[in-house]
Amino acid sequence: MFVFSKQEKIVLLLIVTVIITIFGCRFYLQEKNKITILPSNQENLSIQQNVADTSQEEIYIIHIAGAVKQPGVYQISSGERIIDVVKMAGGALEKAHLDMVNLAAPIHDGQKIIIPFIPEERKGELSGMAEQGLTMPEFNYDANSGLININSATARELESLPGIGPVLAERILEFRKNNGIFRRIEDIKGVSGIGQKRFDAIKEMITTH
Repeated sequence: MFVFSKQEKIVLLLIVTVIITIFGCRFYLQEKNKITILPSNQENLSIQQNVADTSQEEIYIIHIAGAVKQPGVYQISSGERIIDVVKMAGGALEKAHLDMVNLAAPIHDGQKIIIPFIPEERKGELSGMAEQGLTMPEFNYDANSGLININSATARELESLPGIGPVLAERILEFRKNNGIFRRIEDIKGVSGIGQKRFDAIKEMITTH
């Protein structure tokens, strides 16, 4: 059995104290490092979550035609309005009949938006009414589908189509009266003066029902 002198006991106690101090400091530093790393991990998690939320934003495919500067198919973020699609398409033409369209309406994926034209003979009339603060006359225009029904449209409504003036509009009405309703939109080519080229210009804007 070892017997330590008083001096040896003091030295041994000092050694034990130093060892405990060293291990205590190492443990403290390890715990401190863990505490400082934790906010960084939380920040990274928050960033990753934000990136994930952004990547989940829906993109809609929209087709816009009619009286706009750059008609075509566009990609646009969900939650946008028809006015945003019009702007994306370069804006409306001067002859666009914007009073017929609800520019504040929300869009949906796969939607086709058609901006109608103002009939040529009515441009001056509508301009004068606007200057006087009068209410614009309404057209038989389906804002949901964006199409003009050639089986029920009036002459003025038909004239809102590109290339269709008063003469052709009356011919369409006469054809409809003599031959009955149009079964297909292609049947309108049976009207004198409406060939393939003119039909191609209006086929995306008309319907038979």
